[in-house]
Amino acid sequence: MLYLKYALLNSMSYTHMDFEYIDSHVHLFPPEIFKAIWRFFERRDDEGKIRGWPVEYKYPTEELISTLKKHNVQYFTTYNYAHKKGVAEYINDWIREFALNNKNSIPFGCVWPEDNNRVDYIQKIFDTYNFQGIKIQPLVQKFYPFDERMDEIYKLIIDRGKWLNIHAGTAPYRNKYVGFDNFQKFIEKYPNINVIVAHMGAFEYQKFLKLLDIYDNLYLDTTMIFIPDNIFPERKSRQPTPEQLISYENKILFGSDFPNIPYKYNYSTQGLLEFDLSHDFYEKIFFSNAKRIFNMF
Repeated sequence: MLYLKYALLNSMSYTHMDFEYIDSHVHLFPPEIFKAIWRFFERRDDEGKIRGWPVEYKYPTEELISTLKKHNVQYFTTYNYAHKKGVAEYINDWIREFALNNKNSIPFGCVWPEDNNRVDYIQKIFDTYNFQGIKIQPLVQKFYPFDERMDEIYKLIIDRGKWLNIHAGTAPYRNKYVGFDNFQKFIEKYPNINVIVAHMGAFEYQKFLKLLDIYDNLYLDTTMIFIPDNIFPERKSRQPTPEQLISYENKILFGSDFPNIPYKYNYSTQGLLEFDLSHDFYEKIFFSNAKRIFNMF
């Protein structure tokens, strides 16, 4: 088998610190919004149990960036999303100021479909701020990815050669706005859009993997999938195999979901490294694939 071939060729076991990283799934928000998000993750039920998960890294912005550097992260995205009308432009402007002072960031912005000026501020973050793209979170924002209100936004992404990151899968929670069928309807409508699917499409991994054979401009990120004790309970029976990872090694990006994770950062790579695949494979996943698509030369 292909996996066994790679394993035999690669006799060295790697550690987290043996590689440099581009983390293609880091969240950054203004501090007051971050605090609200962390409260949501750690909300408790009537019995006092946390309904989401405890956030490991509830740090000030400067300490978050310092933590990434300590883990050999050379560049990182600034994924964020708007949770209500009128807040997206404020978040985008905050990210602009952050990016000016942090040259190793890969700036992404956000959009809210009900904002009347959404086309104007997305055009600004692309043409004036030179953001790499936007993230949408249908699970939280509660709109379908093929929502007609987003048509002009998607056209701008395509026209400018920018990127869309989308939480399209059904993990760890789900509602009517997520799932493969909704994503398929979206990408069939916009087959030329550059798009990264978070969490490798969990839990519908196999369906999303098959789409990689159809769309050259589609990528998946590894966020929260290959870790020792995953918070996605359906992971182990469905996650992509090492053979599949090797087959699609040019279309997969490393992501951590930092800082909103309930475990130490190095867990984000531990499960992948335990496959003991080739150095070239890890270099692509951890660094060079993101370097290529984000034009970091």
